[in-house]
Amino acid sequence: MSRFPIWFTIAIGVAALFFLAVPFGPGTSTGVQAFFSILMGAFITGGAAVILSFVRDIAGLFRRREAPTPARPHAPPPDLSPARKTAVRKVVAAMAEHGVFAPETPDPALFFPGVADMDESVKPDTILAALAELDYYHPGTDPAHFMANLAMLDSKTEQDPDYLRGQIADLDRLAGGALQIADVVIDAAWPPAERIMPVRIAMTVNGAPLAIAYDGDVKYASSHIQHALALRLDAAKAGRRFAWLWTDQGAWLSALPDRAVEALNAALKLKPQGRCVWEWVSDAKPFAAGDTP
Repeated sequence: MSRFPIWFTIAIGVAALFFLAVPFGPGTSTGVQAFFSILMGAFITGGAAVILSFVRDIAGLFRRREAPTPARPHAPPPDLSPARKTAVRKVVAAMAEHGVFAPETPDPALFFPGVADMDESVKPDTILAALAELDYYHPGTDPAHFMANLAMLDSKTEQDPDYLRGQIADLDRLAGGALQIADVVIDAAWPPAERIMPVRIAMTVNGAPLAIAYDGDVKYASSHIQHALALRLDAAKAGRRFAWLWTDQGAWLSALPDRAVEALNAALKLKPQGRCVWEWVSDAKPFAAGDTP
């Protein structure tokens, strides 16, 4: 119902009160008194209506700010064909069998929506890409539950000393105690004056000194750190070796049991000339300055 009749009635009442209560000057005619009473009634009532409306708007604004914003629901997850679901189960099972996932093995169904978004055959790089973004389609699912034996070497990010130190820490974690790394000193001027950045690293690994030196690119990852520590892990004969699988983003690193790389590649028919393949880090030639491994 329109509010006009209500405010009109109030305005008439205010005008009548004004006409009866306000003393006008001597000689003011009744018509003039009525005119000014009506005018003041309209003015006072209109002003009150504007103020009340403003107060309501402000109150509504605060209520909206205090109210929690409802979460936007995700679009329905894309469907995955039965054949690709079978492929996901096969790849996840092979990776789980050889220790890629830890401390828990993910349910292959968790990967179905993410894999459906990728227009490619299902291989380990597909699963790892979907794993990193698992909580998008499954809010509340923490990918860390499955990634204790995984680390990403980002190939296209600034290689500042903190990031280099982080690479060493990742390898130390993956080695699971087989590498005792201490006294790490990183000599790499930051920000560098040139695109090519001389890097000199000294540390102690299992009680023996280790020096790493290379001319790295400011924006692209090098693999000298990974290669040097992979050789030390091999020498420790811990029954595990550093392995990696390269993607467009960088290298997924893992510490796998002896002969796991060969078994994974055979089970999943991965070849060096294909899109991705598992390799032992210590068997690969180290590279620097953004060279292709």
